[in-house]
Amino acid sequence: MSNRSSGGVQATERVVRTRRGAAEVQQAITDAVVAELAEVGFGRLTFDSVAERAGTGKSPLYRRWPDTTALVIDALETLGMDPAGYTRSGVLRKDLIGFIRYMTRTHQGVKGAALRSLLGEAHRYPELLARFKAQILAPLFDALTELLRDAARRGEVSSKHLTPVVLEVLHALVIKRLLLEPRDLTTKDITEMVDQVLLPLVVV
Repeated sequence: MSNRSSGGVQATERVVRTRRGAAEVQQAITDAVVAELAEVGFGRLTFDSVAERAGTGKSPLYRRWPDTTALVIDALETLGMDPAGYTRSGVLRKDLIGFIRYMTRTHQGVKGAALRSLLGEAHRYPELLARFKAQILAPLFDALTELLRDAARRGEVSSKHLTPVVLEVLHALVIKRLLLEPRDLTTKDITEMVDQVLLPLVVV
């Protein structure tokens, strides 16, 4: 009798020790969403698959998110770039190479696969597309544009060359190479982008 009682107490203690807090559950759910996006895409992502991968019940998901779109939109916050993570040198060529290298590092692995998957599917879901543009693309565009405008203020380029069309071309190239190609950019890739396309467009 005492052995059974002791075993029950030990089992209870194990449950208590392994029970996760709300923040841990939230992180597990976010990680699961990103992994599911990378593996199966948004169209096949379900509450069931996320809960199973996160090692949690479905109740926390249903309580917080009305549908998978809302769930993925929340996860987008963890997929965007952090401008604070990039330090400028004050020299345009070095800054462009450093910026693209930084973006390449932050978009590698599962995170990059999830973003590529979303970019391929988001056009079918207007709300998701709008949030993808706002949370993923806009910060990248803003950071690159500010980098170029800083160079103009230093006199490295003329501000008259930073036209909307030129900026759009620069943005499009960076997005294509970062998010539309299945492999990570090499140092050679980045250097060629900067020397053969980006700099010639703005330094005339």
